[in-house]
Amino acid sequence: MQKKHWLAIAAAAVIVIAGGYIYGGVHYQGRYLPNTAVLGVNVSGKTTKQAESTLKTKFQQRKYTLTDNGKALVTASSDDLGISHNFAKTAKEVKAAQNSWSWPLRIFGSERKVSASTNPAVDEQTLKDFATTTAAKLNKNRKASTDASMKFVNGKLQVTKEVNGDKINADKLQQQLLNMVDNNGRSVNLSATYDKAKVTTTSKEFESKKQALANYSQLSGKLTVANHSETISPAKLTSWLGYANGKITVSETGVRAFVSDFANKYNTISKSRQFKSTKRGTVTVPAGNYGWAVSEQTTTNNLIADIKKGKNFTLAATTNGSGYHADGSDIGNTYVEVDIQNQHEWYYKNGKLVMDSDVVTGNPSTKHDTPTGVYFIWSKQRNATLHGNNADGSKYASPVAYWMPIDYTGVGLHDSPWQPKYGGDWYKQHGSHGCVNNPPAFVAKLYNAVSVGTPVIVF
Repeated sequence: MQKKHWLAIAAAAVIVIAGGYIYGGVHYQGRYLPNTAVLGVNVSGKTTKQAESTLKTKFQQRKYTLTDNGKALVTASSDDLGISHNFAKTAKEVKAAQNSWSWPLRIFGSERKVSASTNPAVDEQTLKDFATTTAAKLNKNRKASTDASMKFVNGKLQVTKEVNGDKINADKLQQQLLNMVDNNGRSVNLSATYDKAKVTTTSKEFESKKQALANYSQLSGKLTVANHSETISPAKLTSWLGYANGKITVSETGVRAFVSDFANKYNTISKSRQFKSTKRGTVTVPAGNYGWAVSEQTTTNNLIADIKKGKNFTLAATTNGSGYHADGSDIGNTYVEVDIQNQHEWYYKNGKLVMDSDVVTGNPSTKHDTPTGVYFIWSKQRNATLHGNNADGSKYASPVAYWMPIDYTGVGLHDSPWQPKYGGDWYKQHGSHGCVNNPPAFVAKLYNAVSVGTPVIVF
């Protein structure tokens, strides 16, 4: 009787356990097993719909932090970062992977939890806007990194070490936020987003450029125009040199100042000249339209390019205009000389007198004086008509056979068959409107002898 009693109890227990197991298996067919966590949220015993709702609620409440030196500086929500999840899909996938009949093992076994991951969707523009705005806000009182640099001071190369600041790079912040989302993280350490110095004193490239710069301290150069030159000493040259942003630099401001001084010294386009005349000795002739000027920007660019080659150099300045001959003179030894005081004109070629004649210059009594200056024949024309105004305001039109303009206001050399005489004081009452009147037979020969560009000195 006693044995039958225990057998009955045992049978009942088996029935209860079996029933409980079957009940649990059936129950968890529609629910998550015990100790199940999805993205860190406990969903044990919940249906997929309940789990989806719980996950949405939890993630709406989830906060992400940006920390620096152990302090939380910014807190953001999923919406701020543009993060969204398909929780319905995740909930179903986790549920489908579970075996409802293993529920006892999930309670008593070693696998106490099951975690699931999901690939959240991130709106890139929202995340980028957040990173850009946040970086700008946090950077207001932050210090930017500075690269290592070098420059010459009093001829000696001085090195300035790099400094790493704490300014945030918006692109790096965006990438760190993406990494955080991909790894189901909650925070970003801002130190990983700093813009660090790109050029450091310990890099091989820096050492290489340091040696290259040191070699510059022995360089010298020359800037020339015709046979005039100015030496650029090593001290002057190195004062323009430096190293920044990974490159050897040449100060355009410093080079331009040197070229400007050079130009002011040797330009002739706007300067009066000392001229050794035929009858009056050395005279001072004001500036006209003849002369050269250094093209400062082009010369500066060429000078910088030569310096960067790292070798001693001689550079010819780029110039505009006319002047400076091989012998170093400005006017040269081929020119037309017009002496107003002596009312005479000479043509010299290669230093030798070719022809000369009396002339008639502008009429001073009507304020039509021939302008003085160093000019040049910039054109030659046959059978031209000259136009202008008479002293009384009326207009004139004078046909000429030979016309050689020398300035840009209508003054030039030409024939004047209407003049009865040349030289002496005739010009004081009967002079031209400013041009240099030449005897027809003389100017015909002069026209054929001179070329465009020939200097004309009027004094």
